[in-house]
Amino acid sequence: MDHRKENQGERRRRWSAVDTVVLLLVLLAVAGIVYRVVVSVRQETEAPEETLYEVYFEVAETHADILAEIRGFDPVYLVENQSRLGYVGVYKDAGTGDYRVALTPTVSGDGADPKLVTALGCMICGGELQADGSLSIPGSDRYLTPGSELVIRTDRAILTVRVTGIRSHS
Repeated sequence: MDHRKENQGERRRRWSAVDTVVLLLVLLAVAGIVYRVVVSVRQETEAPEETLYEVYFEVAETHADILAEIRGFDPVYLVENQSRLGYVGVYKDAGTGDYRVALTPTVSGDGADPKLVTALGCMICGGELQADGSLSIPGSDRYLTPGSELVIRTDRAILTVRVTGIRSHS
């Protein structure tokens, strides 16, 4: 009886063709995962960088409290299809060295309500400048052109703006 137990124990220790196939399948699966990771990382590093543009705009007669809710680097979305346009631009204050939102309120001309202001602003957008001076924004199916109006939103405000200019971001 002890002799049989030794033979069964030896059989269990032997390597079979099925074990080899299973091992090869596991190795191929691991190699496939590694290949996918390497390819995706390589594509991300080799992807062409988007050119950034400063899109200047005017917000006409908006309540000052709404403008106060806009923060630098807030993402900007196109309301009509919720596609991302870019982010609110900022500039570095020469005197204090602080970063300030590129949104400058000016007093409205009629003076009827001192809280209603017109503001000039800037958002930074990635895209491709067309020959006619319009800016094509990827994923938005929209061209921004000087003089065009659009409704944009940040996380805290919705604004109707009129594009006044587009220039390359330095």
